[in-house]
Order: sequence, then structure tokens, then C-alpha cells
Amino acid sequence: MINILKSKNFAALGSYDQVRDHTTEILTSLNGAAKLSLGSGSPIKIGSISEIRDDGTRHTYVSAAIVGASATITCSVVVIHADGTIEESHPADPAIAWMALSKRDAHVKNALRLIENDFETWYGLYKVFEIIREDAGNIVKRGWCAEAELKRFTQTANSPDALGVNARHAKAIPAPPDPMSLSSAKSFIQKLMNAWLKEKKAQHDL
Repeated sequence: MINILKSKNFAALGSYDQVRDHTTEILTSLNGAAKLSLGSGSPIKIGSISEIRDDGTRHTYVSAAIVGASATITCSVVVIHADGTIEESHPADPAIAWMALSKRDAHVKNALRLIENDFETWYGLYKVFEIIREDAGNIVKRGWCAEAELKRFTQTANSPDALGVNARHAKAIPAPPDPMSLSSAKSFIQKLMNAWLKEKKAQHDL
């Protein structure tokens, strides 16, 4: 599958390297937003860069190839209920606002970069958590999670007793009574991300 990525900013760029770097920056946020909203695991990557001269005006287009099967950023879900009513949702819609946020907010940009790189391991999830905590402060006081849930996440992530070699620390840290599973940890970070990004949208009037 081939997608064409266009940006009005390309016209002002004067070299292949500048176009490539700008495209990489866009795709990093796009892939992170898609992974967060859709669970997409197949990133969009640069396939080729071409310059087209038509009437003397310089236009640069970037072709981005999706490697492997992947949901598209414009997907919709239609549910037909037993009574015949139809409900349509667009799970990718939030990603559009998150992309806009990443252009205005360095913390959001960094979080999406980390999600694109690794949203499947304890190390990756904890890095995203640290970005949120650094920016938002006390997330429990903000009402985004309970203290017990937060402690369960952090203690599991740091405990060799709970995770073995996948723990963030090597020193002896006991496992919580009910260690959090990796899938539950991912859902927890997704919940924090959604609450944090909702607040960031309000801050930036988006």
C-alpha cells in the first residue's frame, strides 16, 4: 500500500536531507498517534522522495510506504444494533488533534515519538509515563487514576520479583501483592495519555 504525504512546508525546503528530516518528524508523530488511537503496529515509512517541476514551480512530494498490514488513519467503525439502529464511530479522529498538538507542545511530541518507538514493553510504557508525570505533576490529584493503581504500575515495573530481567531496576524491590500484567499496564498508560492529551488540547485551544 502506498500513501502520498503532502505538506505546504516542503516547498520552502531546499534539499533532499531537509525534506527527509521534515517527513521523518511528521511520520514519527503520525505513527505514534495511530498506534495510540488504533493500536496500529505497522509504521508508515519513507519509500521515496521525488521533485516534480511542472510550470517552473518547485513541488516536493514524499511517498510513504506502509510495511505490512496496517489500519488506516481514517478508519471508521459501524455497529448495527439489534433494534436496527446504526452507530458509527471514528476511532482515528483523536489522532488528528494529537498531530496538531505535537506541533505546538514539545512534551506531546516527545510522548508520541516514544510511543512510535516502543509501546509494547515495560521500558517503553514507563518512559511515556515519565513524560506525562514530568509535564502534569501529581496525576492522582488530577483524578486521572487512583493512588493504588499508580503504585501497582510503578512497583510492578521496577520489581525484579515481578518482572525478572524485564524490570527497570536490578536492586531488590518486592512485587506488589497483585502485579500488573503488561496488557493492563498498556491500558493504564493509554488512559493517562487520553486524560493528559484532553487537558493539553484545552491548554492549546484545540
